[in-house]
Amino acid sequence: MAIKEWIAFAAFLLATIFGLAGLVGLFRFPDPYSRMQSGSLCGTTAIFSSFIGALVLSPHWAMTARIVIIMVFFLISAPTGSYIVARFIWQSGTSEWRPRKRLTTRSNSKEVE
Repeated sequence: MAIKEWIAFAAFLLATIFGLAGLVGLFRFPDPYSRMQSGSLCGTTAIFSSFIGALVLSPHWAMTARIVIIMVFFLISAPTGSYIVARFIWQSGTSEWRPRKRLTTRSNSKEVE
């Protein structure tokens, strides 16, 4: 394989890793705000890694220009979509996650006089 194919393979592998990390974040985080942040950030990074791999493998300048135009469109539309979803979640009254308070027992706490 040529060096271009190895670079494209690395970009596609990185896209897969970021995509899986975002998927794990969607299921592991406790509230919709952090889930949305995980999904949008890792999703955007995964898509841009895929685009970089496609740019490396593009055979003509016309295809490269099309990929760049799609990247610019995605750069504008992805944050806008995330903002709309976050605003809808906020206006629906969903509260953010807060950690539970720890209960202390008398045997663990020391009294200071």
